[in-house]
Amino acid sequence: MLSADLIAQRQAEIAQSPDLARLLDQLTRRAQPIITDPPPVPLRKALLSRDGGVCPHDGATLTFNPQSPNRHRCPTCGESFSGDRHDRHWAKSQHLWLAERAAHLATVGTLGSERQAIDAARTIVLAYPEPYFELPNQDNVLGPSHLFFSTYLESIWILNYLAAAFTLREADALDERDLDRISALVDEAGNLIGEFNEGMSNRQTWNAAALTAIAVWFEDEALAQTAIEGRTGLLGHLTDGFGADGLWFEGENYHLFAMQGLLTGLGWARLAGVDYPADPELSQLLGNALLGPTRSALPDGTFPARKDARFGLSLAHPAYLECWETGYAWLPEYRDQLGAWLSFLYQLPPPEVPARSYDAYLHEAGETAPSRHTRADLSWWALATMDPEPSPAPDSGWHAPSIFFPSQGLAVLRHEERYVSLDTTSTAGGHGHEDRLHLTVHAHGVHWLADPGAGSYVTRDLFWYRSARAHNVPTIDGVSPDGTGQPEAFAAKSEGQGWIRSRSGPITRTLVTGPTWLVDIVEVAAGTEGGHLETNWHLAGQMNTDAISGWTAAELTSEFETDLAVASHSGGVTLGAEVDGRRLTLHLVDA
Repeated sequence: MLSADLIAQRQAEIAQSPDLARLLDQLTRRAQPIITDPPPVPLRKALLSRDGGVCPHDGATLTFNPQSPNRHRCPTCGESFSGDRHDRHWAKSQHLWLAERAAHLATVGTLGSERQAIDAARTIVLAYPEPYFELPNQDNVLGPSHLFFSTYLESIWILNYLAAAFTLREADALDERDLDRISALVDEAGNLIGEFNEGMSNRQTWNAAALTAIAVWFEDEALAQTAIEGRTGLLGHLTDGFGADGLWFEGENYHLFAMQGLLTGLGWARLAGVDYPADPELSQLLGNALLGPTRSALPDGTFPARKDARFGLSLAHPAYLECWETGYAWLPEYRDQLGAWLSFLYQLPPPEVPARSYDAYLHEAGETAPSRHTRADLSWWALATMDPEPSPAPDSGWHAPSIFFPSQGLAVLRHEERYVSLDTTSTAGGHGHEDRLHLTVHAHGVHWLADPGAGSYVTRDLFWYRSARAHNVPTIDGVSPDGTGQPEAFAAKSEGQGWIRSRSGPITRTLVTGPTWLVDIVEVAAGTEGGHLETNWHLAGQMNTDAISGWTAAELTSEFETDLAVASHSGGVTLGAEVDGRRLTLHLVDA
């Protein structure tokens, strides 16, 4: 969203910046198919269901195609499916995608003086006022909504919708009747969003951002003050949602979703004359929050898939790159650190797991995504906010320190290409798993001991992802001990030496590291009730179990376990695992 003054300023910056000029050219090219072949506007409300948008044969998520409202292709088996539930699942993404494309077209049109793009943006914006009221505010899951099934989706939608409408208004591309129709829709959306406050939540950051945008549209100072400065407004989420260590209380996955919403809201707040990044205390909070996930990231630039995070997702996803690009532009005192991090991300090899589309970022839907992103591959938001000059590549590169995150109970020991972490608590604002004392090991490019993260919230395998046995944790009779983990010691020394010690109930786990080795000591307090102490290791690669003989079939205890076998062995056992010629050796000793 650009005011008239910002449009003129940004046009001058684009004329002097090769990076911004390339991005404008790329966005202009991407806008052409939308201009020449306008996509359909769904005249239906989105629906959340277990089977909508899912292949009935293999469970894969059907590919979202903005030009195909009635035929939806499975990327795995290649078959296409139709039906009301699939169509209403498609409608969710289409509503969000159209609003995002309207903002894209309006930004390209005004900054590039492209009349066709401005007209296409106006067409999308004016296609919604009447249908919006006709779609019923019912069949909802999380709060009221006309277009969707949850309020936060309505908030994401209205933010892009208003970004387009505001920019068009500032460019004098809307007449009084247009503005009246848009204002009626925006007023109704504001009432819906305002009546559903989710408290301290990643979703509420988007609600607060949406209310801030609505306040700017109507020049409503009272609403702006509440949405920006209220306990569950932008400022409240910045000060209370992120711990002193910089991590969002619900974990890394929701950290970046909340950060994206917060930055979007702060962009609107700046249009209201409230520039939080210019405040030293608040800029420190924001800078610390931007750096939080960079400090817990795995060496390959992916998430540590803790809690409800998805597995194997690259932090070089363009939605995340834009968050750090915005921080780089807004926070001069954090440029060295954010610049080093961005340089690291842009140089990463293509991720093994394909980039996902997110509700809040559908910029690449329907496009062939590049294997590796550059600044010229980002969205309209980057064109409006990104610093004209790229971050310089530092001589020393990006190096994250060993660190303990008190708010998360997460301890990380790093040495060269090795990453060892211990999760000491399962609390995560409702997104925690039975992962107390979970051990993660990533070394020499291999994720040897991983957290499985989480899959879909509407399928049964979520119960596996959240269970103790899915994690590298010690259990008693298969059950993680009750109680919040309590870290007792953490130290990182030179040459890869360090230690972590934490207790959860009667179990204590101590990790001691050296240059090439890791000692893992699991202890149980004397007198502990129960039988079996089990320590679960989910090793990557091909395991060699020849050192253990006498395997026999065992009774299955979970619907998610198959081919379970058990063997008894006294004394020490050595096991090996291998991935692409790299080997990990595990020595098990019962003391």
